[in-house]
Amino acid sequence: MAPGPYERVLETLEDLDARLAGLEVGYNETNASAAREHVAELGDFFENDPDDFVALREAVERLVETEDSTHAATAKEHADALRDRVEAQLDEE
Repeated sequence: MAPGPYERVLETLEDLDARLAGLEVGYNETNASAAREHVAELGDFFENDPDDFVALREAVERLVETEDSTHAATAKEHADALRDRVEAQLDEE
């Protein structure tokens, strides 16, 4: 059976989490570009732009613009909050 929208979002968040963990260690263009792409994909799911998604998007943009890996921890916190939110929605179904 193909994964549903919640499962796909969780997979994207899992990969984003791995990219952000790598960026916490040090900035690199590959992980930064992938993080930006994942946030764009998540934008399709989080159409109403919850606060954590907006904060995640802003943290990733700051990370990419400044090439400062300290923004990765902030982004990771918001990604974790979104993951918790999606898991709770999935549990309700």
